[in-house]
Amino acid sequence: MKRAAYHQPAILPYKPEDGISPFLSAQSLDFLYNMRQVELLNSVNRLTVDTEHDGKTLYDTIYDSARDSTQSALTNNASQAWNIDFFLQSLTSDAKPVHKSLERKLGETFGGLDRFKELFTNNALSMFGNGWSWLVKNESGNLAVMNTYSATCPFTAVPTKDSDVVKGVTYSKLQRGLGQRYYARLFPVLGISMWQEAFLPDYGLDRTQYVENFWKVVNWELVDERIMTSGGRFR
Repeated sequence: MKRAAYHQPAILPYKPEDGISPFLSAQSLDFLYNMRQVELLNSVNRLTVDTEHDGKTLYDTIYDSARDSTQSALTNNASQAWNIDFFLQSLTSDAKPVHKSLERKLGETFGGLDRFKELFTNNALSMFGNGWSWLVKNESGNLAVMNTYSATCPFTAVPTKDSDVVKGVTYSKLQRGLGQRYYARLFPVLGISMWQEAFLPDYGLDRTQYVENFWKVVNWELVDERIMTSGGRFR
């Protein structure tokens, strides 16, 4: 039977074999993109073949499987693959200054660009164990900084009250097909991996320098675009 869809790493806007200085060496980027990402997506392909998730986008696979505790292996692999791709797509080898319009948006919420960076950095460094730090936007257009642990994506991080588990059966199974929203609509616009696999090879345990160098390669134009256009599903 031919697969309806086959997940594979998306093309990056820079050459992974060159690394992305001064943030990630070629060896680190090669591991994340050509090894870790491939491993995760291969697992997604294996776990979805001939199932209800076969042929779905990665977003839909995550959103739908996250509501079913028996699908945790699929959810974890798909979520981590999505997170890594979002993280790597957010970087650039040709970093430009933050546009005034974006600086103004960040200032309205956080009190200034530097204050935002400080808050985001502190949030990232507060992680205990593996996880992710994010700048997210909600449906009302408000920005916030948040952490998710392990492989969790922002858009499945905050359950609504209807996501309760009833006697060991997920609420989603009882209400399947009725169109309820199971998670708060949070749209990521920037994210950094705080997994050891991302920083240990180049930085050892110096996570402070890791996050500091992250700011030197953020694609602020893409961040601004995401803030302006987020509101639909991320693919």
